Amino acid sequence: MKVFKKILIFLGYLSLTGILVAYFYFATVLVYKKNQTRCQEISIHIRDSAEIPLTRTHEVLAYLGKKGWILPGKDFSEIDLYRLEKDIELFGAVRQCNAVKNINGVLRLDIWQHTPLFILESHSGVFYVTEEGFVFPLEKKEKMPLLTVHGNVPFLHNPVFRGKIDSTDVWLQDAIPFVSYICGNSFWAEKTQSIRVEAPEDIYILPKENLILSIGSTNHFIDKMNKLWEFYRVLEPRGGEARYELVDARFKDQLVCKHRKN
Repeated sequence: MKVFKKILIFLGYLSLTGILVAYFYFATVLVYKKNQTRCQEISIHIRDSAEIPLTRTHEVLAYLGKKGWILPGKDFSEIDLYRLEKDIELFGAVRQCNAVKNINGVLRLDIWQHTPLFILESHSGVFYVTEEGFVFPLEKKEKMPLLTVHGNVPFLHNPVFRGKIDSTDVWLQDAIPFVSYICGNSFWAEKTQSIRVEAPEDIYILPKENLILSIGSTNHFIDKMNKLWEFYRVLEPRGGEARYELVDARFKDQLVCKHRKN
């Protein structure tokens, strides 16, 4: 009788243990499935941040908050990932965003940025300009170490303009290949400190030396740059920098050098 009673007690404990195990198992499964369908956290990866230090993770999170995106705790079925990507692509230097959810409830945002070619300082504001003609405002005090184009730049957009330039931005469309040439040429990239614009067809290259190089407009800029190179090849070694204050490449087939005043 005692043995039978012990067996019943053992079976009772065994049944209770089985019920508890089943309960915790199904509870865990339910929680796991719930985590799969609900956003638990956001993981932001700015893939080119080392080369282009313009966008920070906390800035993206703050931007999402301002735009009304409350993501943690929300079911993925209620999150329009395509619209989320497009909203983020409207922010600062962001060029592309890929939003992907995983089985752990993590929403991963992979971000790539626009690559600035130079800095444009106009009367309406300061902007980064890419080789593809995309313009966005410089919003931080710290600038990337890029060539600066400044002066009376014919750029009439508002200070917060962000977007691709169009056919109305004729001067900038012509200036981009010129600046790209300078930045892509090892000699001129090292030599040039900035580019000053007095008027649309009155452009000066300011080298690191106490000298002014004039090219006029950007028309036939490669021919003009080749003439300026001849100054550095022939005259600069013979004291050209000390002798001349202005080297003018505007005129066809000739280079005009203006002497310094005594």
